[in-house]
Amino acid sequence: MDRPRRVAPSALAIFLALAALGTPLAARGQDVGVRAYLSPGNTVAVGGQFVLNLEIRGSQALDQDPEVPDLTAFAQYLGSGTSTSMQIVGARTTVSLTIQYRFQALEEGTFEIGAIEVEAAGRTFRTQPLEVTVSAAPPPTQGATPSSPGETGIASTDLFVTAEASRTRVREGEPFIVEYRIWTRVDVSSYNLTRVPEPEGFWVEDVGQVTQPQVEQVVRDGQAYATAVIRRIALVPTGPGERTLDPLGVEAQVRVRRRSADPFEDLFGRSSLFGTTVVPTTVLSNPLAIEVEPLPPGRPEPFSGVVGSLSLSADLDRDSVDANDAVTLTVRVSGRGNLRGVPAPELDLPPDFEAFPPEISESVQLSGSGLSGSKTFEYVMIPRAPGTRTIPSIEMGFFDTGEGAYRTAGTGDLQLGVTGAVAEGPASMARGGVTQLREDIRFIHLGSGSLRPTHRFLFGEVVFWMFVILPMAGVLGTLGLRRHQDRLAGDVAYARGRRAGRVARKRFAEARRLAGGDDARAFYAEVARALRGLVADRLNLPEAGLQLSELGAALTRVGVSEPTVGDVLECLEHCDRQRFAPPGVDEEERARFLDRASAVMTRLDREAR
Repeated sequence: MDRPRRVAPSALAIFLALAALGTPLAARGQDVGVRAYLSPGNTVAVGGQFVLNLEIRGSQALDQDPEVPDLTAFAQYLGSGTSTSMQIVGARTTVSLTIQYRFQALEEGTFEIGAIEVEAAGRTFRTQPLEVTVSAAPPPTQGATPSSPGETGIASTDLFVTAEASRTRVREGEPFIVEYRIWTRVDVSSYNLTRVPEPEGFWVEDVGQVTQPQVEQVVRDGQAYATAVIRRIALVPTGPGERTLDPLGVEAQVRVRRRSADPFEDLFGRSSLFGTTVVPTTVLSNPLAIEVEPLPPGRPEPFSGVVGSLSLSADLDRDSVDANDAVTLTVRVSGRGNLRGVPAPELDLPPDFEAFPPEISESVQLSGSGLSGSKTFEYVMIPRAPGTRTIPSIEMGFFDTGEGAYRTAGTGDLQLGVTGAVAEGPASMARGGVTQLREDIRFIHLGSGSLRPTHRFLFGEVVFWMFVILPMAGVLGTLGLRRHQDRLAGDVAYARGRRAGRVARKRFAEARRLAGGDDARAFYAEVARALRGLVADRLNLPEAGLQLSELGAALTRVGVSEPTVGDVLECLEHCDRQRFAPPGVDEEERARFLDRASAVMTRLDREAR
């Protein structure tokens, strides 16, 4: 960036005078103009950054924020910023405002950026349309947004991002890993992801984002780079065919050294702090082509969906159980592949067993070029009849990638001894509710029926009038309650008055609890809060800062008797003295004062309504 030019004394005096008068006065009489332009130019590479500049000359304020055209068809919005400038030429001062919108180019081609309407100085302006060309081949320098003509750009070989897949040829349902790695030969202070593609035709396994990248020093193509993995995901293809993973977009903040026009600065090595600037640089990773092969026919049923390896195990938490008691069957599925997608196994239980839906837990992590882990299903079962019961083997099919063929994994049979007797009664209680066991014969209720006389009038029955009056009373009560709630919401004085007694009693209960403690000052403070809060709520006065003289005058105006007013003021004065007096008041004295204050509060609550 060029150094600021030295201003002649006369120009400096003019500048200070104008600054003292204010910018609006300095800019008075200027013609307002608007233009839009692109930087660093109208041609940018795919993945490179360009800036849409909106310059307003003759004004440093807008009447309304401008609406930028939609560029999502070929670019990703990164952010915006503003800058102002003032130029003094002779006796004339020119001010301007520039709004900068940063974008990252994503699609190759030639695109038009429509006109932008700008409202400034009470007028509406319209810029000329712009044309931008996004090329596939990057220019010698890309990604840098020069802030001055002398600023150095960032070469495409100095900063880039690569996408690497653990396998580019996989089977349908076979997990693989994709790593995104940043390579740099420049000073990158920070970075952020500007574009995270959503892979179509893949199920994404969240394996945790890279929060603290580990930087390595690696030689690539004969050049030394600092490199780190910035994103790692596991993908599971959901169908066969050719798939393409879109590039990942990254914006890095790069520190570059500024070229100074002052030869003495470079000669003496001065101003190392001010000799660098941060340049936002955008890059795109390479796209990835993945070929997904279909699974061969003949898959066994039930099929787990795992493409890799699979093993099953099952066990009971005990070998024998009483009839109608619960026993837990645990089925564990482990191996390599998409274990999260394994469905709950189907149990072939004896007919006198009752089973509930399983509780599922899973643990999946990266392993080599894919995923591995386990998934556990816990079934609660209740046998209803005694005897030795066999739980048949649980089986699941999978595709073994090592042998390239389908295999079936099983658990083996399990034996369970059920002791006790069959439950008696028409039904038994279980977690699923009441289960009817016997429905052949229903119990017939025996007994004499009741008779009632005929030719009785309905209007003479008490029950009739209860059914007529009770609904009306309920409606009237609801209306009254609603009116009361509306008044509480809209009338602050009414609401405070209604809750005054309840709040005061709550505070007094807290004071009674503090009376037996060691903190006498807290006790007297709580009594004062109860009395002062009751007066403030009843009279709709602010509690904070309520002076004793104002409190006494307010109570007298609403008709509180003079003895009650005097007792209230005396209790509050006693509380104030004890709050700031040295500790030493015994528990008995606090109890006597509490009884006195309670009596005063009761009289006050009755008279201040």
